[in-house]
Amino acid sequence: MAKEGLTNFVVSELQTVMNAVGISCGQCSIANLMPCPTQGLCKKTKPFKCTFHTSYLPKSCQPCDQVKQNIKSLHRFNWPSWRNTKAERWATDPWEIGKCYLPLDGYSDVSSVQESDVNGVISILLN
Repeated sequence: MAKEGLTNFVVSELQTVMNAVGISCGQCSIANLMPCPTQGLCKKTKPFKCTFHTSYLPKSCQPCDQVKQNIKSLHRFNWPSWRNTKAERWATDPWEIGKCYLPLDGYSDVSSVQESDVNGVISILLN
């Protein structure tokens, strides 16, 4: 019941956050924007093999790098949940930016505030 009451507010606030962080190019993936290794993102199966990244050097994209920095600066603990988000959608979907403020795991396939659990909604509000 509490989640339903907060949903419209969270959707509105995520639109405000999206406007505040800026517009990304819409083509970069989070794997291309983050260096390897990144704590909480990379999974190494062998000493020099990361299962998350295809390249160990991040792609340089000014708009996406700026959005990434702005997301990080707005995060309460400066540690967004990069694994949850799809950076390709930052330009069009406020929820994908909001997913950076959710707990570290379990939200990558959640496609809206309405599909999120109450823990996710509260995490966004705390940030």
